[in-house]
Amino acid sequence: MNTPTPQPGRVFAFFSCKGGVGTTLLTVTLGYLLAQQWQRRVLVVDWVRPYGDAALWLTSEEPRSDLQELLSQPERLDPTLLRSALLMPQSRLAVLPAAQDGSATIPAGAAQHLLALARHQFDCILCDCGRVQDTLILEVLRCADRLLPLLQPTLPMMRDARRLLATLREAGIAHDRMVPLVNRGPAAPHILQQDMLEQALGSRIRHRLPDAARLARLLHSRAQAEWPKALLHLANALARPQPRQDPMPGLLQRWWRKQWRWNPSSPDQEAP
Repeated sequence: MNTPTPQPGRVFAFFSCKGGVGTTLLTVTLGYLLAQQWQRRVLVVDWVRPYGDAALWLTSEEPRSDLQELLSQPERLDPTLLRSALLMPQSRLAVLPAAQDGSATIPAGAAQHLLALARHQFDCILCDCGRVQDTLILEVLRCADRLLPLLQPTLPMMRDARRLLATLREAGIAHDRMVPLVNRGPAAPHILQQDMLEQALGSRIRHRLPDAARLARLLHSRAQAEWPKALLHLANALARPQPRQDPMPGLLQRWWRKQWRWNPSSPDQEAP
């Protein structure tokens, strides 16, 4: 009997539609959950330049290298070099710290090469992309299996999110790869209902998450925390392996693919 080939890890890109919505905190919290409760091999990559702080949420260890050093010479980047640059807060959780020099030029294709290496070493690669503001982030988004824009349910945020998602579609990123996430945030004027958000964005809102302050308390308390159901549903959807696409003829192949479509009646069947 042939042993099935291990599936490559999946890349999830988290980015904000406007600053200050808690993208970094959500990324590291999900990384912690996937490693500890779902026993996945997880890599958190901090693409925010400069002064990204994803590593600081998970460990006090000083980085030996950073993203900039790895990407500056992609021809030297191999699995050994990648592992040497990682911080390991847990046995199954690794963090690649952000580049500290935001002005340095990154060669084209370097991000794609790094993520391709990471897919063979980790089950889930969570990318904290911050705001979409340069070609490096666009390259990461093109490589990702799912794009998860984070926004708050306010009119200004909806306007910015709609413009950003339209820009990404114009850049050739398929709309069906985007899974918008709503961070409730503190009480604010002009809060929009979910149906209004979905109509404006042209996409279903599958997850509404707790505000950033609550996530910070949960991450700080670690094992003693009672995680919200919305967060657990999202983590469970990220942890589910992608269905294998075995070669099948015509009608049978189309029928099989339909079985994996998102089922709105069951949170466990969500597939971001």
